[in-house]
Amino acid sequence: MSAMSPDATFPLIVLMTCVELFAFITARPANIPHGKNGLQMLYQDMRTLMKVVSQERHGNEMKDFEQSLTSLPSLNYRRADLKTLEVSSTLGQLYSGLKSFKFHLDWIQQEQEEMGSDYSKTKKLAHRIQVISHMVLIQIGTTPSELVYPSLSHLNTAWNVYQANVEILDKLYYFCNWYTRALGDLKHRQQ
Repeated sequence: MSAMSPDATFPLIVLMTCVELFAFITARPANIPHGKNGLQMLYQDMRTLMKVVSQERHGNEMKDFEQSLTSLPSLNYRRADLKTLEVSSTLGQLYSGLKSFKFHLDWIQQEQEEMGSDYSKTKKLAHRIQVISHMVLIQIGTTPSELVYPSLSHLNTAWNVYQANVEILDKLYYFCNWYTRALGDLKHRQQ
């Protein structure tokens, strides 16, 4: 199989995401609770996601390599920031971050598939993130502005795919950790 050009990668990932979203929306009941109960569900789902990502990270630990995916969401928060969080902005940031990680996981899945690697774990993780981002969207109540995705280049070797996957899992773990804390804090404030 010939490698796809970077220009062809983005439309394919967008198409895959749209198909998955359509299948998910049409198959899932819309009785997801709002308010405090909705935050409780999101909190539990983010904790579960963090545990899954943690298990994946421990199976892929790698030290001393250059992290180069600058397009992943960055977390520049401190513990003191938890006191000033607002529900709407936190959920909006959570949604955009989840969509970014979903985009990157779709890209890695495509790269793994082209290399002939097993991508079943990546696919399950991407689906779990899609489910949670749909729940966040319901909590937000409005459709956020369209997200802009970067152009990601083709990875030439299995080692490059492995490194990118480890980097995504590493940053996703810290993302989940922060938003689990944030949702827990918001949930307790609404009591």
